[in-house]
Amino acid sequence: MSTSTQFQVSQVGPRLTGKTCVITGGGSGMGRAAVERFLAEGGDVVALDINEEGLGSLKDAHGFDHLLTMRCDVADRSSSDAAVDATLDRFGKLDVYFANAGLPFIAKPIEETTDAEWDRIMDVNVKALFIAAQKIVPIMKEGGGGSIIITASMAGLRPRPNLLPYTVSKGAAAHMAKALAIELAPDLIRVNAVCPVAADTPMLRQFGAGDHITPNATPLGRLASAEDVAAAALYFASDDGGFITGVTLPVDGGRGI
Repeated sequence: MSTSTQFQVSQVGPRLTGKTCVITGGGSGMGRAAVERFLAEGGDVVALDINEEGLGSLKDAHGFDHLLTMRCDVADRSSSDAAVDATLDRFGKLDVYFANAGLPFIAKPIEETTDAEWDRIMDVNVKALFIAAQKIVPIMKEGGGGSIIITASMAGLRPRPNLLPYTVSKGAAAHMAKALAIELAPDLIRVNAVCPVAADTPMLRQFGAGDHITPNATPLGRLASAEDVAAAALYFASDDGGFITGVTLPVDGGRGI
């Protein structure tokens, strides 16, 4: 006698209803796409950026009911902490923290790279993650869990020449996701990283020339879009990714194959 299992497919509604989500670098590019996608999925969203013009246009487009915007320098502890406090004051909890803010690097050889360039990249792309984690982890522990998402890069998994500070910083970001994931798993805090290939965003022009920004460098024949990255982040933020932690997910059109 044979048996079969029948699966009922239900309609998927908004995936972030009831969740409060902080997105850094939310004023433009991948961060803005994530803000708009998370709002569309029913989330309460806090968009942080030093780009006040970008934040202003978000408010104009989406209003105030489910959106809070705030200027924030993620590399400054007092600024980063104040943004989390404002999140709790407005929405009462914190479920998702998408650490997306980052700095690019103008391609140049190591011998032309300055101490100041190295330090600033590390402050924004790495130290800011540590600063944020120290603030949000106790909150998520008290709340029974949460999701932390980090924007790393394919450059952190497959280094490209003449981008040393950037590739090292993004390699550290990817490894931090894994290190935090194993530490925080007992508290039901999931930590994952999205690793985009070069994305067609305003930041792309700041990298300078090189084969790392050539569309045909990916098997799928195009650069990543901001929406590609937002979709990957949404998976990690939602309950769809509820059993996924410690993943560094290439969003790369097959570049890493």
